[in-house]
Amino acid sequence: MATYAVQSPPHAGAAVTLTAPGGTTGDLAATGNGIGLLVSTGTAGTTVSLPVAPTYDGLTVATRTVVVAPSTLELIPLPSQVYGVGLTSVNYSTTTTVTVAEITIP
Repeated sequence: MATYAVQSPPHAGAAVTLTAPGGTTGDLAATGNGIGLLVSTGTAGTTVSLPVAPTYDGLTVATRTVVVAPSTLELIPLPSQVYGVGLTSVNYSTTTTVTVAEITIP
């Protein structure tokens, strides 16, 4: 299990550091406007699952799943209106050849 640190590159740009997830379940990512999870895959793809926090008429909304194909870079926005305020759980079908970074756009 890992809690991702939000990287905030300046307007001039900066290198983003990608790291391996802490495991297939239980990683935590901050939510908010302009925050996203950058997922990079190598030879193996993965499915990222994010629980949706709000309910509709007392019913839980299904978990969001994002399929990231092999050799792909995918940016998943994490607005707090969708995933709740604070931290949200991030789960992966596999972490083989997967690296991630949490970023904010200035």
